[in-house]
Amino acid sequence: MLKKILFTFLILSLGVVYGTTKVSEQEIINAIKRGLPATKELLKKVPIDYISPNDDTLLHYAVRFRKRRVVEYLVRQKILLSRKGGIFYGTALQEAIYYGYLGIASYLIDMGTLLNIQNKYGQTALHIAAQRGYLDIVEQLLEAGASKSIADKNGHIPYDLIPNISWDSRKKLKELLRVGKIKKTKSKSFNDFIYMNRVHNGIEMRKNQTINVIDKKTKMNNSSVGLEVDIERSNRF
Repeated sequence: MLKKILFTFLILSLGVVYGTTKVSEQEIINAIKRGLPATKELLKKVPIDYISPNDDTLLHYAVRFRKRRVVEYLVRQKILLSRKGGIFYGTALQEAIYYGYLGIASYLIDMGTLLNIQNKYGQTALHIAAQRGYLDIVEQLLEAGASKSIADKNGHIPYDLIPNISWDSRKKLKELLRVGKIKKTKSKSFNDFIYMNRVHNGIEMRKNQTINVIDKKTKMNNSSVGLEVDIERSNRF
């Protein structure tokens, strides 16, 4: 009898914390905006893996409102770092980079966010960092294992998105993000995916042949396509 009473009490308690007590979206937003104490109180009413009707997680909210202490607390509470959501249906890391919250972005990289997840535009965290010219974040992403060969929905790899910024930073970004060679193999591999994306975006490649990316001051004779490529005149590079 005692066991039955205790079990019933447990079920009712869980209902109060995670189901019966309804918390509006605005209450959740306000709690996170107020900071860590309010967020701790919020977590007595909603689960750590709460997802809003707009696919926002608590971590996405904490990043968006630049609440570093809340971000760190949620990570310590084992929130899913790599859950997609937010305004671009990507990771919270991607939003941190997009908003320029580079301290939070660096922390989320260190904590193990999966780096090659693509948002609704097919972009990874490295695409976003490259596009905004965030050299330090690009370096950290690459050191942590981010791929620089993934193409977004427009067929662009991070190298293609480097902005016209100061010469030194642009030069360094190009050195870091340059892809030495992209080869199509017979197997159904990731390179096949890159190959198809590049074909559809006007880059001529033939089966089982290689296009080499060349540096600024050199030319190459590509026997595969019978063309001389001059990097100074190429829009792509």
